[in-house]
Amino acid sequence: MLRSLAARSLTARQKSQLRSLAHRFGQYRPREVETAVESLVVNDGARTFLQIGANDGYMSDPLNLAIFRHRLRGTFVEPQPNYFSALQDTYRGFEGMQFVQKAISQQAGSMTMYSLDCSSGKLPRWAHGVGTLSREQILRAGDQIPDIESYVRTQDVQCSTVPQLLAEISEQDPGILVVDAEGFDYAILSQFDFARLSTKLVIYESESLTADDASALSATLDRAGFGVVEVGQDTIALRTSTSTYRSTQRPVLNG
Repeated sequence: MLRSLAARSLTARQKSQLRSLAHRFGQYRPREVETAVESLVVNDGARTFLQIGANDGYMSDPLNLAIFRHRLRGTFVEPQPNYFSALQDTYRGFEGMQFVQKAISQQAGSMTMYSLDCSSGKLPRWAHGVGTLSREQILRAGDQIPDIESYVRTQDVQCSTVPQLLAEISEQDPGILVVDAEGFDYAILSQFDFARLSTKLVIYESESLTADDASALSATLDRAGFGVVEVGQDTIALRTSTSTYRSTQRPVLNG
């Protein structure tokens, strides 16, 4: 009860600070995606990132702990105004950060984004992180949220392609790439030329991908020199040349 109240009353920045402190004193057990990021930073020298679909920078975020611990630099991309504002506050005062208020798609221009209105307090915590360019995708959560259509909200957002995004940001070849786009992960990641990038770690949400898209993306990353492993609703792709990959004890799906 107290934990739930604290979660609602604290800002994403405050929760990030508390988690970092808890980790320092051994009171927080990192998730597998957080452990992968930490290892890339410590053992492979990854210091830059690009995160597409950053939300408030805290909720279920694989980069947050490492950024607070190691002061990584990079670019956050988040189209929704309320979360974009919270994201900026989460990393207020951090050097080397860029914030881009756009969605990333296969074409530029204005598109409709669908999200869930969580102001009633009746929806589960994960509903705050649901924002997508696909109405069909958001309605899939109807098996967990009764009368979901009454909570769906729309807004127009500006979209850029991946090449357009890379042309306007500083870190065009990030060490770590994170994508959480609620079903659009393949459309985004398929625009990257991983054979030419030196990116060491890619984390994306695979739970919402079709079987064909998941297979195609896994094959693309495999050809580019990554080992790929599913971790819950996410997928971790590690360069096989990294110390982190060589030291891992988990079997990979490819490579």
